[in-house]
Amino acid sequence: MEYRLADPELKEMDKNEVSELLNLPIYLRVAMISARDGFPLVHPIWYYYEDGKFYSVSNTEGVKIQSIKKNPDVYFLVDTTDRGVRGKAKAKVIDDPSYAKEITARNLTRYLGSLDSPEAKERLEFSKNYSAIEITPVYIASWKV
Repeated sequence: MEYRLADPELKEMDKNEVSELLNLPIYLRVAMISARDGFPLVHPIWYYYEDGKFYSVSNTEGVKIQSIKKNPDVYFLVDTTDRGVRGKAKAKVIDDPSYAKEITARNLTRYLGSLDSPEAKERLEFSKNYSAIEITPVYIASWKV
């Protein structure tokens, strides 16, 4: 995968800084073309990043999954007020509820701190209706102030 500068007026983050940012529990925004009407969509999602891929889940019957199945080309963004990464990627839907549950559990721990809360337990139960999403960047463009 290629790393590049996102904006010539700013500085590029090194790989360690990119990794540090992607390990923060903040949203991954994913842009895609809607399977419903062909208009662009942007969805914020929980994720974890490992081995060059973003891992997430969504409702199997929802517009995100249907849109990615129709067109796997996506654009992503993870940012804070002073730094960020973005890029083009290929998304893959995996219709495997047990795999989706594993990703859900990992993301719940990442964002909520544990699987013990009522919200975490409820979301884990919902995961039987989820598909897994793997997003593989073609490149990552970064910037920092």
